[in-house]
Amino acid sequence: MRTPSSLSKHLQSTRAPWTSLLVLKSRDSIESLLKPPPGFVLKSIKGAKCKTPATLFAEFAKVMDLPDYFGHNWDALEECLADLEWMPAKGYVLLLTDAEQILSQDEDDYATLLEVLSDAGEAWASGQAGMGERPVTPFHVLFAVTERGKAARAHWGMQEITTPEDREPTKPIRTSRRRT
Repeated sequence: MRTPSSLSKHLQSTRAPWTSLLVLKSRDSIESLLKPPPGFVLKSIKGAKCKTPATLFAEFAKVMDLPDYFGHNWDALEECLADLEWMPAKGYVLLLTDAEQILSQDEDDYATLLEVLSDAGEAWASGQAGMGERPVTPFHVLFAVTERGKAARAHWGMQEITTPEDREPTKPIRTSRRRT
């Protein structure tokens, strides 16, 4: 389990995993948990709009402001995500909300999506993004689901990140002072 501070450290790293399952507790709001580091681009993709490859490509194109030459296929998506020259940043975080709805009827397409996202993350982490002339750059994708939504898919194919448990406020410890 990662806490928000370690989630922030993870997002700033260039190490795998580049895709993670973010499990939200019932009272968590994604806005309170996910604060991108300064200079990072955070893009939120609605999983409810990604039920088929065609609708997924359309949502990515819209949210990521993909160029007109984007071919609306897996290879083109991977190529564009490993470029992002139109969106310069110190790092990239893609948040996929309602992730249980993403390609929920086709496990093969879902596996392809995970591969495309992982390959894009690896390209950024190795300095091979774009024409290979870019510095290593963090690129991470968070699939956000609730505990209930997590059960919708038997196998997510990625590391799980859970939000911290609600903690009781701690009481200050009283110390006695000796008078001398």
